[in-house]
Amino acid sequence: MDQSRSAFVDVFSHYRELLQKEPWLETAVCWTVVVPHDHRPISVADVGARVSGGTPHGVHEAAPLEALPYYDGVHPMSAAPAGPAVMLFENNGFLGSLPEVLRRLSRDGRVCGVYWDVDGNNRLSYAAGGRVLVRLDAMFWDEWTGDDFAVLEPELRAMTELLSGDEDDWQAAAMTVVELVTGVRLTGEWLAGTHPYLTFQWPLATEPPSPEELAEYRNDPEMKLRVAVEAASQSRQFAALAHVAELLATRFRLGEFPVVRDVQADLAAGRRAGEQRIVELREQLVMPLAQRFHETDRDDDDDDDVDGLDGVSFEENPAWQRMQAGIALQIAARGPEGTALTVADIPMVFDAYHHAGLALGADWPAVREAIREILSDA
Repeated sequence: MDQSRSAFVDVFSHYRELLQKEPWLETAVCWTVVVPHDHRPISVADVGARVSGGTPHGVHEAAPLEALPYYDGVHPMSAAPAGPAVMLFENNGFLGSLPEVLRRLSRDGRVCGVYWDVDGNNRLSYAAGGRVLVRLDAMFWDEWTGDDFAVLEPELRAMTELLSGDEDDWQAAAMTVVELVTGVRLTGEWLAGTHPYLTFQWPLATEPPSPEELAEYRNDPEMKLRVAVEAASQSRQFAALAHVAELLATRFRLGEFPVVRDVQADLAAGRRAGEQRIVELREQLVMPLAQRFHETDRDDDDDDDVDGLDGVSFEENPAWQRMQAGIALQIAARGPEGTALTVADIPMVFDAYHHAGLALGADWPAVREAIREILSDA
């Protein structure tokens, strides 16, 4: 077993054991975790408003899963705080897997979740900043392409490596991804406990946003950056990505990885990394950083420190931030594709900025404005 794989085995083993102890989980569940970027807790009422999109819904006191109202026309969802995050759980539900719900839940944060039903339908999803970035069939993980891995490179790559020995454990592997991405664990004790819950009527809101919501969306700093990405020339794109690479390499001491210096040189020269370089970045940068993060995360768990690192939240863990910087560099190395940036290329380019923002935390707003200036420079 290599080091990059061993970092994820303990989490994977937990979910294999959970599914064995709670076999009903294998039939049909939807487990979704919402993590706010600013670490301020999201209320259950706010979750209800986001999931419903404004349609009628109910907010209820804590109750065990078996007491929730499962009957025609009502869709219950447990919604329990987990530090600043919120864990959503639906027994035989699906609302947390819907793209429109993921977009609403991921405003000002990120969301990761899994869903499957008795017919084999399933999704492993990740959304951030109001955008669905990953939505994959977890059962057919062996059919994923290179681009499918990019946004959640260490987690999804680890999932496929874990499944290379037993493909029947895809559910445990998908749940492993959710914990690795969010830092939140689903346990048998949680499933046996009582939690606040929400009830929804079908269908949920899918109508276009109101003029007020649309104006707020357009004025959002992340959307303004996305607009700048869409309008920028290829040379401006390379300049902005080179700036991000230089900043991340310096801030997070990534120069110790020779492949990072190669990426910096490529971007500064306006060169797009080839597939071999992408593989080197994964194996020589992202996976080692992921290994270091999960080693520190396990050490924190051994010390029974709920927040880790003496009260530091999951997203403030320096090892996690450094891993995000590595992911940002791996995506940035691809550069803008083609002779002109197309709409199809924008999501991949923008994801580099997303992970840079996760790495830089409170420093991101100032960096984001500097990137916009580079992108718009004539």
